[in-house]
Amino acid sequence: MNLFEKSKARGISSPYAKDFMAYDEVDGKIRVDYEKTAKMLAQDAALTTAANVGIPSALVTYIDPTVTEILFSAMNAGRLAPEIKKGDWSDKYMRFNVTEYSGSVTPYSDHGENIASDVNIESPERENFVFQTVIRYGDLEEATVARQRLSLASEKQKAAATILAKAHNKFYLYGVAGKKTYGLLNDPNLPVSASPNSITIGGNTYSTWADKAGHDAANASNHVYNDVLKLWNTLCANNGGNIDADSPIVLAVSNARASYLNALNTYGLSAAKMLKDNFPNIVIVQLPELSTAAGEMMYMIVPELFASQTAELAYSEKMRLGRVVPEMSAFKQKAVGGTWGAIIKRPSLIQTMTGI
Repeated sequence: MNLFEKSKARGISSPYAKDFMAYDEVDGKIRVDYEKTAKMLAQDAALTTAANVGIPSALVTYIDPTVTEILFSAMNAGRLAPEIKKGDWSDKYMRFNVTEYSGSVTPYSDHGENIASDVNIESPERENFVFQTVIRYGDLEEATVARQRLSLASEKQKAAATILAKAHNKFYLYGVAGKKTYGLLNDPNLPVSASPNSITIGGNTYSTWADKAGHDAANASNHVYNDVLKLWNTLCANNGGNIDADSPIVLAVSNARASYLNALNTYGLSAAKMLKDNFPNIVIVQLPELSTAAGEMMYMIVPELFASQTAELAYSEKMRLGRVVPEMSAFKQKAVGGTWGAIIKRPSLIQTMTGI
């Protein structure tokens, strides 16, 4: 009979008891060994689980409701020319009219009629390129994301809108290969790109802004300004005196070259300051796509002349959302865009320079 049974036989029991206090039996008397008992209690009190603060960390975690979106490259094609809707996604082709007047005069004669005035009309054709993306989300996925105080369907629609916007920006600049859909950077009617000025120092010739600034830092802003001035003079030469320093001008450089516009010369003047002083209506834009395989490019456009746009960024559909299609435990939706690329009506009002 063990101690618990003996104790129970004497009317002493407990369903929660684990052991008895340590004791010695001397002359029929029980004497408790408190020191030994203390050690037994200490062992019983030892933790059998990992130390913790007592509650799951998720219950004391604050979820910031502000959502931070990951940044993409700037989409700045729309700062060079306006975006305009033309037709819809069911249109396959588009034509626009271009007129050119010709003729001359001769001294008056009652019977003279050999000199005439005429008009030449062209209707260039462009193709509509329709593109798409698809969003999908499941019931469990949506419920899980809701725990983070986000609407998954809304966020995925925003993602689709962003992806379509990036695609539009790309097509406005580069068009679509294999189609009559051209961009601001590769329209076949654009003038030949100019070359920057070169400087010679110590028998070596330099033409890029980085090289000219690195070897002649005191005059870095002057070299940059002179390259922009050469670009402007080339543009003027192609337009027969129809533009001047007061015309609206957009100058675009890549983000890799933008800082050179703010470099100071020995008089504390930057190229940007000199440009704004001499061309009061100039706007400077950063366009990451001007960092090209052929070299860093500078892009200048007079966006409007005689109330006519030089170029239009034409789309047939900016974002057309299809029906939400339910599945067994999920949904899907298609987002569609359509583009004509960049419709450049007066290519002579655009000039580029490659190799800066």
